[in-house]
Amino acid sequence: MLEWNYTLRFRSPVSVFSGMAVAGLVDRMIMRTGDFLPFIPGSSVKGRWRYFAERLARSGALPSGFSLHTTGEPECKAGQEPCIVCRLFGNSSIPARIWVGQAEPAEEFKSVIQRLLKMDPNPVIHPDVELRPGIALSRVYRTARADHLFFDEALPPVPFSGKVRVEGELQPIEKTFLVASARCVDRIGARKAAGRGLLEKGIEIEGGES
Repeated sequence: MLEWNYTLRFRSPVSVFSGMAVAGLVDRMIMRTGDFLPFIPGSSVKGRWRYFAERLARSGALPSGFSLHTTGEPECKAGQEPCIVCRLFGNSSIPARIWVGQAEPAEEFKSVIQRLLKMDPNPVIHPDVELRPGIALSRVYRTARADHLFFDEALPPVPFSGKVRVEGELQPIEKTFLVASARCVDRIGARKAAGRGLLEKGIEIEGGES
């Protein structure tokens, strides 16, 4: 088994929402651990990574035999030789070889956030984030909808880090493919939060380079 570290260096505020809200104050709150530290789920990182891995495989840049699954099919089927994406990231019938752990703020920023939370332990308005307003648009009229002002939590662009584990040995091309597709990832976070979660250099893999 291989174990790598990965880093997310953001150049815009980060919003990965939990589905929690505070009526009348915050409509979408960011993900937090039991200690109230913000984090980014590994599933969010892996899902975005897979999306760009599929785009890279479709580009035709890989050697013959390493392209994406059969055209028109959403994934490779059990019993057939899986493509490089399904072989590494798995699908509904093939187990994944890649496990992505949650990303947490870098240690120097984690201590700052912990101090802020200890100084102001407000369970509703967290001192480590800013509240950003937004509006809902009418798809028909392309204008702001009445009574649809909302507020999101957004964390400043601090770096996050986590771990990646890969089962078994990797062929050189598989290793190169994983590192290259990771660097292509442009952002992490909510799709509706335009401009947030933009990454400087994609998912930076430490230990994946030859």
